[in-house]
Amino acid sequence: MYNDKPQVNWDELILDMLLGLFMAILGFLMLFVPQWIYTVFVDLILVVIASQSLLLGVRFFRKKQKIDLIMALITFLFFCVLFNHQSFPQILFQIVFGIYCLVSALATLIQLLINIFNQVKGKIFLLICTFFYMGIGIFLILSHEELKVLIRAFGIYLILLGFRALSDASQCVNPLTKVEWKRKVRLTFPALLCAFFPDWALNAVNSVLASGEPIEWEQKEGRVSTDLRVFVHIGPYGLQKVGHICFAYRGIVYSYGNYDQASFRFNQTLGDGVLFKAPVQDYIPNAMEVENNTIFEYGIALSKSQKAVLEAELKSLQSNLVRWYCLLEQERGYRHPLDYQEDYPSRLHAKTGAKLYKFKSGKFKSYWALGDNCAVFTDRMLGCLGADILSMRGIISPGTYLDWLQKEFLKRNSPVVSRTLHARS
Repeated sequence: MYNDKPQVNWDELILDMLLGLFMAILGFLMLFVPQWIYTVFVDLILVVIASQSLLLGVRFFRKKQKIDLIMALITFLFFCVLFNHQSFPQILFQIVFGIYCLVSALATLIQLLINIFNQVKGKIFLLICTFFYMGIGIFLILSHEELKVLIRAFGIYLILLGFRALSDASQCVNPLTKVEWKRKVRLTFPALLCAFFPDWALNAVNSVLASGEPIEWEQKEGRVSTDLRVFVHIGPYGLQKVGHICFAYRGIVYSYGNYDQASFRFNQTLGDGVLFKAPVQDYIPNAMEVENNTIFEYGIALSKSQKAVLEAELKSLQSNLVRWYCLLEQERGYRHPLDYQEDYPSRLHAKTGAKLYKFKSGKFKSYWALGDNCAVFTDRMLGCLGADILSMRGIISPGTYLDWLQKEFLKRNSPVVSRTLHARS
């Protein structure tokens, strides 16, 4: 039992409870009065658009800028179109959600082809998922049926999410709650929304730091060691905003990603899977100072049996690796490392002494950003401990894990016993 948690953070807890309650109530309304919910939704959009048009018009008369007049007229025109064609949001929603399903189908199809090429198990399940997503996507885009069925489906989804949030909140308060990790399906927010979680967390931290107020984020149990440390990285630019996740055990960081430039495909979303190992005391400063990353760290306390399971998993992992040498190593450029600054593996090796490996075979031989990525790799390690985060097929991002780790940390008696923020001063 891990019963030495710091005092309950009521601000975070109340926010989670209110969010869960809101989702549950909204879900019930969507389930039982879908047409009313849709009407309210459209009315709110009309009010927002009308208000925006009015504000732009007032600003034009005050500042005499033509762009304000043009935007006011465009906004008013859109208001008129929507007022007279109130089925437009329904059509737009169906098309957008349909496209999202088709993207999910494409992601699972690519992962299916990767598994076939690498002779990995699970091909039948991926094939079923591909046809499932594709069927829903095509149906939504081509269908002209009423939206009630889709609204009710989202209502059920929100009810389940709301009850999950309320259940998590209750475990944060009750000191008698016994938290046991058990591998099972866990309902999460949509993958597209989870992709933005790391960037939103980073923006929240930056806002507090910019205000000059002390940030109350770092907490740790007094008498419990953190055997396993999980790091969620967030950077300021491009794909860094989606985040990256890795872990450290016994002072060594294990990070999986698409690090070989020669294998990059589809704008760096596909390539050879590469694992690197680096000393944690060198890796964290390098990630902050050189890579300009902010790191959210969560510490996990393990029992003796869990340590044995994790070490067996790492030993099995090691047996499937073959050493891969970055450009700096291949060309023996140690006397002029600055010439390799554009190559991340070389930069990392020069700064931390990291060693890089490729996989001989199996699941992680190929990296796919919308399939077998860093989050799925980390889940393999935490999954052997019973973590219940990624049991369903879908597009997974580090944000999914960030949300789960935060919820676990707030729970009483959870194995997630610490959290630390690493940011540039």
